[in-house]
Amino acid sequence: MRRITVILALLVAGAAATPAAAQSDHHHWFVNAGVGPSFGTFGPTAAADLSGGYKVSDHVALAGEFGALPHAPFDKAGSVAPSVSPFAPSSDVHVNAYHTNANLFVRPSPWGRLVPYATAGFGGFTGSTVASTTMAGSHIVQYSRETNPATNLGAGATYRLTNWLGVNADYRHFIVNAADTQHVNRFTTGISLFVNSPFGK
Repeated sequence: MRRITVILALLVAGAAATPAAAQSDHHHWFVNAGVGPSFGTFGPTAAADLSGGYKVSDHVALAGEFGALPHAPFDKAGSVAPSVSPFAPSSDVHVNAYHTNANLFVRPSPWGRLVPYATAGFGGFTGSTVASTTMAGSHIVQYSRETNPATNLGAGATYRLTNWLGVNADYRHFIVNAADTQHVNRFTTGISLFVNSPFGK
């Protein structure tokens, strides 16, 4: 809950700065941020993402993305994260997953305020295992992290409420090239904030 509160505070701060940034004439460049729940391979968890890029045309954009899926249960996300050998039986073992990638976005003409898209890209997928326990009155936390190259394919849609705010749905299929190739499905919904959105006004 604390993580969600921090993420929402950052998004609100970004929204306050948006009007000044949007006065720029460089409308081909854009920055988007989103937060909301996600479902899929890792089970239900919160998700946050940040993207920025360049609008090539009315139907094509290139973007760099960073996304986070915090506190996924290890029994569901352990396929993309290394295990740890805790000093003592852990009361909590979970995975914080992150992805960074460059993607191509293609979309048809908007349907009113609804902007659908398809996307594909390549980057890295990180699984960070966190094990915590209390022993002899001390709180012990252990970390183990692994990053592997990954491709992703997906599709989604954003419904524009205002020039700066929208609601979104995004599906991604990540192919993580670890020792054994892993497939991660993620469906995310939530709210989005825009600075010079790549599609639409």
